[in-house]
Formats: sequence, C-alpha cells, structure tokens
Amino acid sequence: MLLREALHRPRLRLTLLTGAEALERPVSRVYVTDLPDPRRYLSGGEIVLTGLVWRRDASDSETFVAACAEASVTAIGAGDAVFGSVPDDLVDACRRHRMPLFEVPIEVSFRDIVDEVNPSLWAQRATGLATVLGRHRGLVAAMAAGARLVDLLPAAAAELGVDCWVLTPTGRQVAGTTALAATDRATLAHAFLGAGRLPAHATVEGRRVVVSGVPGRPEHRLASWLLACAAPGRDPFPSQEGGLADAAAELTSLVALERSQVDEALRIERRLADQLGAALTGTEQVDLRGRLLSCGLPPDGTFLVLAANLTGLRTPPELAVTICAELVEPATERVAVTDAGLPDTILAVLAVTPAQAPYAVEAIRTGVAAYAPGLGGGRLAVGVSGPAAGPGALGGAVEEARHALRTAVARGERTSVVGADELASHLLLLAGVPADTRRAFQRRLLAPLLAYDRTHNANLLRTLDSFLACGGSWTRCAALLHLHVNTLRYRIGRIEQLTGRDLSRFEDRVDFFLALRLPR
Repeated sequence: MLLREALHRPRLRLTLLTGAEALERPVSRVYVTDLPDPRRYLSGGEIVLTGLVWRRDASDSETFVAACAEASVTAIGAGDAVFGSVPDDLVDACRRHRMPLFEVPIEVSFRDIVDEVNPSLWAQRATGLATVLGRHRGLVAAMAAGARLVDLLPAAAAELGVDCWVLTPTGRQVAGTTALAATDRATLAHAFLGAGRLPAHATVEGRRVVVSGVPGRPEHRLASWLLACAAPGRDPFPSQEGGLADAAAELTSLVALERSQVDEALRIERRLADQLGAALTGTEQVDLRGRLLSCGLPPDGTFLVLAANLTGLRTPPELAVTICAELVEPATERVAVTDAGLPDTILAVLAVTPAQAPYAVEAIRTGVAAYAPGLGGGRLAVGVSGPAAGPGALGGAVEEARHALRTAVARGERTSVVGADELASHLLLLAGVPADTRRAFQRRLLAPLLAYDRTHNANLLRTLDSFLACGGSWTRCAALLHLHVNTLRYRIGRIEQLTGRDLSRFEDRVDFFLALRLPR
C-alpha cells in the first residue's frame, strides 16, 4: 500500500500538512506511540500515529521527527486532542526532514485509522505473496535450465522496481542492473564489512542504498556476497527502504542460488588444487605438469605464487581459502588455491604473463586492503613471489612467497602484503629470525628507553628514530624535532647512557635501526 491510498479515506478526514511530493512512499504498517524516541520499535515504512503527549517545548518536535526519519518512517500522523491543532514547530521539523505529516481530527480515534488501513494492507500482502511465489518458481526454473545471475538479476530487479547490485567483500561486481564505478563499489563493500549489523546503509550516486548479505560457504561475512538495493532514478527519500527491504529479501533467494552453484564448483576445483599443493610442498612426489593441467593451469606458463595467513579470528579453516580465492580472482582466471601441504598457510598458484605480473600484485594489494574493515581483531598477511617460468621454478617461487609472508607477518599490521621486490632489504633478514629472538633483541635495546619515556615523558624513542632517519645529522634532526641542537645532544647522550651504546658507531646505529623496525 502507498501513502496516497492510506490517506485517501473520506471517512477519516485526514489533512496532509507536509510531504505532498512523497505520497508514493510504501506503507508497511500503522504504529501508535507517544514515546519521545520510538526508533527501537520501528523497522521502516510505518505510519506513526502520536497524540503528542511527549511534547513539552519546540525542541521536542525536532527530536521526535529526527528519530522517525532515521528509522525510515513513511509518515507521521498527529492527533489534535492535546493541543487542539498540530503545533507549528512539528510542521517545521517535518519539512526539514522531508517527512510527510498529516493531522488527525479530534473526533477520529487512532483505532479508526488502524481498522481502516490494516485490512487493505493484509489483502495486498496476500496478493503479493502469491505473486512472489510465482516469480520465485520462474527464476528457479530458469536457473535450473542454465540461466545465470548476470542475465536474470536485471529483469527481476526491474519487475520489483529497484536498482540492485551483487558484490563480493572486496567490491568486485558479480551482477547488477548497471555497472558501478570503482569508488561506489568500494563504498558499498566498506559499509557491508564495517556494519555492526545488517542490513546496513550507504549513499551511492546520491541515493540511499540498503545493503544486506548473502551467505556463502563458509557462513561468515568475510566469505559472503553483498546485495545492495536502491530506488530507481535518484529518489533521495529514505522511506523507500521498507519496499527496498522487501525487494532485497526476494532477490536474496535468487542470488543465493547462484552463490550455491559457485561454491559447489569451487569445492570441486579445490580438491584438484589440494593435490597440486601437496606436490609443491614436497609431501607427494608426482609430476607437476600433470597436476597443473588438472587445475587448468598451463604446464609451461609463467606463474606467481601467493602465500597467505589469517590469524586472530575464530573461524573455520576454509574461510582463509575463500578469502584467498577472492583476492586472486581479479588478477587472473587461471588459478589454484589450496591449504594442503603447509600448516596455517594458504597457497595460490596464478598463471600470468610477465607483463601481467605487476598488475596482479597490485590487484591483490587492493583486495587485501578492502578486507580490513571486516577483520576486527584479526590479521591478514600475504606474500607474493616474483614471476616463475615453468613448473621447474615453482618450488623456488613457493619459498620466495613464504619468505615474503614471514616479512608481512613481522610487520604486525592488520593487513600487509609483501611482494618479491621488497625482499632485498633488512625486512627479509628480520622475517627469517625466530620471533622469540626478535623480541629479546628488541627488548634488550629499547626497554630502557621505553621505561624512561613512561616515567619522564622524554620522547627519547622518537628522538632516536628521528636521529637515525636523518642519517645522524645533528642540524637536520634538531630542525625536524623543533629542538635546539644542545637539547638534542643532551637527549642522545641520555640514550647512550641508558643503553650502553655509542651512536657514533655504525654497528650500534644498525642495531637500533633494526630494533625500531620490529613490531612492538
């Protein structure tokens, strides 16, 4: 039912005060309240009837209307019993929030409105349910006959009167009524992963978009697809969200069918990939060419190897495999992803041309960064090898990717990607040192400075870092820290006294530099 239909009841004598331009908004139900903030009881699309008992002064109207607007209410109906008419401040607040407001005469009870509107709502819902079931049967039959989501979704969305898009958590578009720009896809993915609960909301192309999830295998938000729905055109009114939620619920079943087919295909591919992983890590002695061919990879091609590690999340092991499969999807169509062979490490073998390799690494970096809002306390570290020509070079590429992964883990960041081009530095040395040894080395050098800074707020650690970054130049470091050179000399002297080191010695400078680069 639309708001126009609900208000057009001659027996009720309702008078529209604001919002004549929004009469096409859908109505989900009629809700009566005198709470000053009824948001917790609203789900969107309601006609909210209120006797204004909550109003003490003009500011209360702004509070009430703002709460209703945030909850995507379709309209507010105000009774005349308390004040004799609708206060001007309530009318002004509704205009500011573009909220339709109508006046309920004193002789008309809220029960009269409920009894008048509800039967029509029930009748329309019954008719709509039959339509939904018929449409759903048709879509299921079409998919069983071989139709794909990319073909069916635009037609289904048009019939429901919405625009919609299906994206992965990294923002890769699976299907949609239009092609979304990269920035809009990133906005929707960030809203999906970062939301405390779903459905979430985002603004794309000036429109309010409802974002919900379509679970996959395993059932985790990081492995789910997102479904984003918006009113067609550029309608800015958020009260369309009641209808959008219904459309999203219906479209979710269609998207879930496609997702289940994709998951089943990946499950079969991963069985073959596991055999390749076992061969690459030496747990099976077999012909690599045959394993590559079984995974659809060219046996004499050029490859990149990705090694990944997902920690800090209580998740099923296959989640990390699903995430890695998504990371490499934009980089190449020919890939094998497995968790077989190495403990707590996912391997992916990508077939690329030498010219594609740098772009593939950048695509992986972009995907890893996109996952950050959904990791919470978890960490995602990735190492990528350089190009490997032919199956004979794959063993070395695996080792190179593992070295890069250890470097990424050592950084201690929520997300980190290290490529082969970064391995010719001190980071590779640090990654190869056991974690306990690294921590002991860092503690021995920096613990006295950390303790002194905590007690005296002296910023000795920052001073040391800046001094090394300036190559030991007193004047440049003093200017950088906005200190007098004599003050800087005093601080460096204190550092040497506390640590027993001499910063004029190259060896001691190197030790401090490495200790500062380790995660604390």
